[in-house]
Amino acid sequence: MIPQEGVWSQASMQAMTDSAKQLSAAASSGGFKVSKEGAQAYISALQKAIDDVRGMDLDLLEIQQETKLGTSPDGQTLSRYNNETALGGAGTAGLVPAIDQLKTALDDAKAAMEAVLRNYENVDSSNASSFKAH
Repeated sequence: MIPQEGVWSQASMQAMTDSAKQLSAAASSGGFKVSKEGAQAYISALQKAIDDVRGMDLDLLEIQQETKLGTSPDGQTLSRYNNETALGGAGTAGLVPAIDQLKTALDDAKAAMEAVLRNYENVDSSNASSFKAH
């Protein structure tokens, strides 16, 4: 089996998902710093990407359907190839699983930026309370 490489490979998608989870963990622990405005810009960009990727859902359903190419051996072989390209199989991670991992990575990255924003809001509230107390 030849390992798949490139942007849609299983390894690439897994690396992106892992990076998003690390970003989320760093943000939740306060180990990731970005300005409040930067976090808001990232959240907006990530939401647009999430909307765009989720907008492909109907197309992804369509490519999962069996390609009707007749009963000839060539037609059946091509139909299986199309299905493996969409869903994964020998030598390929599959487009649909890769897109699912992308959705997860984008959701995790957005959650991380929202955690950063919450940290800012908590610090701002805490600082405001401290000033009122003095």
